[in-house]
Amino acid sequence: MGVAYREKSAPVAVFESIAEYNIAYPHAQMPYLGDAHPRLRTFTCAASGLWDDLTVSGYKYTLTFLPSGEPGPGRDGTVVATRWGNPPVLLLARQVPLQWAWEVVTKSWPTTLDSAARLLNAGSRGRQGPG
Repeated sequence: MGVAYREKSAPVAVFESIAEYNIAYPHAQMPYLGDAHPRLRTFTCAASGLWDDLTVSGYKYTLTFLPSGEPGPGRDGTVVATRWGNPPVLLLARQVPLQWAWEVVTKSWPTTLDSAARLLNAGSRGRQGPG
């Protein structure tokens, strides 16, 4: 794993490549760009992206809910941020119910990575954040 940031209140783990993330989270793999990417459930904040205020890279990111598919009841996974499917992979939440995560993000409409990570980790009560 790359670096874990805690500069703001929301923790984030950074993986420098998709392969590095996939090794750490084989149950919630991120497909390589072009493989199955169109089938992924993503949040793009009206196609404008979410500002990276966690690592302060100056880039906008999208959120991806993994593993792919419908986030039905009882289905846990991870929420990651990528630069439109490209590395690095920022792990914002792990072992979260995907349906709950999707609903909390789409109802709150975060515009920054920190606000998304806070939402995902604040309501997780007992679930594990990144790291």
